[in-house]
Amino acid sequence: MTTIVLGASGQLANHLQQQLPQAAFWGRATVDISDPTRLHEALLDAAPRAIVNAAAYTAVDKAEQESELAWRMNAEAPAAAARAAATLGATIVQVSTDYVFDGRATVPYTEDAPVNPLGVYGASKLGGELAVRTLCPRHWILRTSWVFSEHGANFVKTMLRLATGGRPLRIVADQQGQPTYAGDLAALIGALDGTGAETALPFGTYHATGGPVVSWHGFAARIVERAAGIGLLENPVRVDPIATAEYPTPAQRPTYGALRPSAALTEVVGAGFDWQAGLETALAAIAKATAATQASPTP
Repeated sequence: MTTIVLGASGQLANHLQQQLPQAAFWGRATVDISDPTRLHEALLDAAPRAIVNAAAYTAVDKAEQESELAWRMNAEAPAAAARAAATLGATIVQVSTDYVFDGRATVPYTEDAPVNPLGVYGASKLGGELAVRTLCPRHWILRTSWVFSEHGANFVKTMLRLATGGRPLRIVADQQGQPTYAGDLAALIGALDGTGAETALPFGTYHATGGPVVSWHGFAARIVERAAGIGLLENPVRVDPIATAEYPTPAQRPTYGALRPSAALTEVVGAGFDWQAGLETALAAIAKATAATQASPTP
């Protein structure tokens, strides 16, 4: 077997199926990553040459109550996968997050900036980073942020759903970061899956994101504006800014989560990240799918 992708139904996995058509995609029906011991055994039996971990516990607020499960899925499972990769001499790609930082910076974080997660989700993802970095020398850790797509559940699709209600949206304006189109991230991972990729891009930790820094409010406003521009929304609604204090959540979020893009990803692998272009792609795909659904005859 060549490549195994952990995670079969998420938004990143949907795009990876296009980039890695020969890969095996393991969802919960194949092996549950909340059982790291079983995951390790299954990977050793399958003996892939590459492992891509696109699975994770991503419910940031719920993780505060389900910390044990979050740690199993975000730290212990990557550790199990990394141990298997090291035994097999395989490569491993671990997808991480801006939540490993505390958000107190005023300029984008570099790869070597001090980490200091604020909650269980960020801490467990940092645990996954440390495990992969320690246990498997042949690794790429890709930190990204605010991932969206035409697939799965994400901020873009939530804003579109809420905007159809016609009432103004109230969106947090004092948290800043960089949205990332899942298709761009998948294209990078597809390039890393190529033979000899480790020669072109040294193993290590990279920031896989890009485009202008924006607030959640600014991102929402752009979504509504562009969706209306292509006819996806008949009546664009007003998007009002609010403070984080007006929308309290169980988990604390980084106030500033921007990551400085790793130049090597563009210079060596040719991967580009532009969330504004990615948003256009995602909205066009959603509009096409919506039109196809509306055109389908009612049974």
